[in-house]
Parts: sequence; C-alpha cells; structure tokens
Amino acid sequence: MLRMAQKNYIKDMYENQGLSLREIARQTKHNFRTVKKYASQSDWNQPEKQAKAGGEYPVLGPHMEAVNGWLEQDKKEPRKQRHTAKRVYDRLRKERGFKGSYSTVRKYVSGKKEKEKRASEEYLPIAQPPGHAQVDFGKIKYYDGEGEAQKGYELIVTFPYSNAGWSQVFKAENQECLLEGMKRIFAHIGGTCKHARFDNMSTAVNEVRKEGERVLSDGFMRFKLHYRFGASFCNPGKGNEKGSVENKVGYLRRNMLVPVPTITDWEGFNKELLARCDEDRERGHYRRGKEIADLWEEEKEHLLALPEHEYEVYRYESLTASKGGIIQITPATYGLSPEMGGKTVQAKIYFDKIEVYHDRNLIRTFGRSYEKNEEVLDWREYLPALCRKPGAVPHTRFFGQMPKLWQKHLSEADSRSRKSSLLILMEMVADGNESLSDEALELAYDNGRTDADSIRQCYYMIARPEHHPAPLGLASEAPIAGYAPDLAAYDRLHPGLAPAGGGGGQ
Repeated sequence: MLRMAQKNYIKDMYENQGLSLREIARQTKHNFRTVKKYASQSDWNQPEKQAKAGGEYPVLGPHMEAVNGWLEQDKKEPRKQRHTAKRVYDRLRKERGFKGSYSTVRKYVSGKKEKEKRASEEYLPIAQPPGHAQVDFGKIKYYDGEGEAQKGYELIVTFPYSNAGWSQVFKAENQECLLEGMKRIFAHIGGTCKHARFDNMSTAVNEVRKEGERVLSDGFMRFKLHYRFGASFCNPGKGNEKGSVENKVGYLRRNMLVPVPTITDWEGFNKELLARCDEDRERGHYRRGKEIADLWEEEKEHLLALPEHEYEVYRYESLTASKGGIIQITPATYGLSPEMGGKTVQAKIYFDKIEVYHDRNLIRTFGRSYEKNEEVLDWREYLPALCRKPGAVPHTRFFGQMPKLWQKHLSEADSRSRKSSLLILMEMVADGNESLSDEALELAYDNGRTDADSIRQCYYMIARPEHHPAPLGLASEAPIAGYAPDLAAYDRLHPGLAPAGGGGGQ
C-alpha cells in the first residue's frame, strides 16, 4: 500500500503536469493499475473501518478466551517455552476442535503480541500494574554481639499494586548485597517481578549519560537478564518517582526494627524478617479497600517464573599481593601468607565471604569485612615465616590472635626455645589440633616442664593416647606336638667331641 505522499505525487503528475498514466508508471516504477487507481480517484475521505460480521475473527471467536489465557501465562515463562502461533494453532485443533485456518491464528497472535508490546513501551512510572516492583536501600542501626552500635542497611522490594513488601538486612549496600537480597526475596515469594524501578544507585548504574541513557554495571545486567525482569531508573534527584518503596523503607524500619535489634546470626535474622513481612500482609490496603494479602494473591499471578538455574551472586577481582602477602578489597585488607608476596591472585567476592584463588586453586577463604582499614590476618598462615624469624613474634600485628597461653610462653622464651616451640605449634596446626595447643602447654607447666620436648610429649599424650590392645582370644587350646629329636645326630658332626667308647656323655 502506498503512503499518502506517494498517492499525492501520482495525482499531481496526472492532474497538474499532464503526464500519461504509462509515463507516470515509468517514472514512479509503480504498477500501471496502481497509478490508474490513484490518478482517477475522486473521493479522498478517510474510509470508515467496518467490523466484520460476527467480529474480526468469527471462527476463532469462541476460542479467544482460551488463547488469551495461554498467552497471558506465557508472560511468566522463559521465552524459549512460550507459545508460537503454530503451537497455538496445533493446540486449538487438538484440544478444542478448531476448524479455522492457520493464517487466522497467526494474524490474531501476532496482533495481540504487538499490541501488548506497544502498551509496555508506553508504561508510565506513575502506573502501578501488577507484577511491577520498586527497590531501594535504607539505613538502619543495630547492635553487634559485643553490644556496640553499628550501621547497617535494609534492602526493600515492594509491589505498589498490592503494597506487599519484603526486606533483608546487610552490613553494606554494595552490588553483592543488592543482588543477594533480591535473589532471596524472589525465591521466598516464588517468582520474579516483570519490571523493577530503582534510583541511580551505583550498584546498578555505572553512568548516567545525556538524555537519560544509563550504562548498567555488568553484574547488575547479568542478574537482570537471568531473572528476565525489565528495569527503569528515576531521574537524578527524583526519588519521589518511586514513592511506594520510599514509604515502605520507613514503615518496615519502624515496625520490624524497633526496638533496635541485636544481630549476631544474620542468616537467621533475615529468615525471621521474611516471615514477619509475610504476616504484615494481613492488613488493609491504604487506598484500594481490600486486604493486602488478597491483593497479593491477585498480583502473584502476574509474576514471572523463577529461572531454571540458580544465580550465584559474586564478582571477580584480579589482585597482586604485597610483599607481605596482603591484598586489599575495600575497605579492608586481607593477609594471605608471605609466600604469596608479589603474586597475582583472583578474588571471588561474595556479600559475606571472599575466596582467593591462585593458579585456579583455592588458597584461602575469609569472612568479608566492612570495617574501614581493618586487617584480616590469620596467624596460622605466618607460622613458617615466624619460625625463620622467631624474634619478631611479639611485634606482629596478629600476635593477639594466637592462643592466650602461647602468647605468654612465646613472649618469655629465649630465641632458641621460641623457635622450637613455634615448630611444635605449627605441627599442632598442621594436624588440625589447634584447639589442643593451650591444653598441651598447660599440662607441661603443671609438671614443671617448659622445654620444647616436654611440650611435644604432653601434646602426644592428649592427641594420641596410648592404645593397649586386648589379648587375642583363641577358639580352642593349641595342640601340643609329640616331638622328641635325637640330639646324638649332632655329635657325629664333631667326632672329636664324642666320648670314648661311643656311648653318651655322663
């Protein structure tokens, strides 16, 4: 079909330029019949669209509700497992006795998908369609196991349609915490949001360019693709564009974290937090006049299915260890061992731990620290170096981590006995018996002995208690053999020793 500009050009050439129909066809390269149609057309009113009798799809009409249901369910499933027009046609023929043509089904399915695509592109941030979420972090206060006040962060995922929301708390608001929290919440509710709205958090957005274009971080992009949700971001400084989650941050902080909690078991606390968020749905919606729980049951039907494969939340960093075998993962530093000094390692960074690899082998696992300038050192890794430089023991930054009795013993020992004691301690660690080190030393002291050999003997007594096997039990008495050898045969071997007369000796 020609555009209006093309039709106008044909009409002008015929009416005003006086060209023949064949000349117009030659110049425009349109079919002669097409040129003739528009050159002679006199009625240019916009034609009214008349609906076909019985609707646009009279044969498909009785089956449209079923087809719409299949296509709606498809929105929750991976693209590879959604209905094609051919699959819809085959199911209609087999399950519903459809007698129409494949072209009718194909036209309806493609038209419906195109219409929904346009509707998705026209989505406005102020709308609250089911299955759409808003995500944000909020600051919290908590007490650690020592009773010290600490700063933490709560991640909130809320669904404005039903006003249902869930929270997880972390020590930081980095990308690993963001994605781990979303992963847990998706697993808990049994599905994934269709679309999520964020502010321009650095954990997701690397750069905001002119005209609002966002450059997403690689880790966030991978997560988004894995869970198949769409993402949009507020204009800079316009947090009100996600007002639902802004309100939910304050609401859950007041109702779930007052009084200020003491958190020592983070995993257990977060599981309890999810359960309390479930209970919070048993109240009325602020505007819709229904229970949040009832609205959530409606909204759950619009969630996407969880992915087939679990997503492991971490990021990689390639790092070079310092001369002392130290690597830095902001804000803390981590000690490997002096032997790793100057070598390049790969750190697999999770929200709560760090695995360090060298030549594809796991060499150390640390609990992740969020304390600024904290040094995470393991004294056991430095024992070989201390054996070479025993005089440095009391001056090391990890000396306070060593077993208490050994700190005193090593501080008082001279250089030679200190090295011998360190060798024994290294043996205990290698045996996996670090927990027995204080006990072995205490036993040696109780017996008035502090030399290295005595400490080792006390360690062996505790770690390797003497074993006395029980006597073997025989099933019956052993038989006594009736054997009487003739010893005179040996006399013939030494004839000079035999007594005179050839008789036996007296």
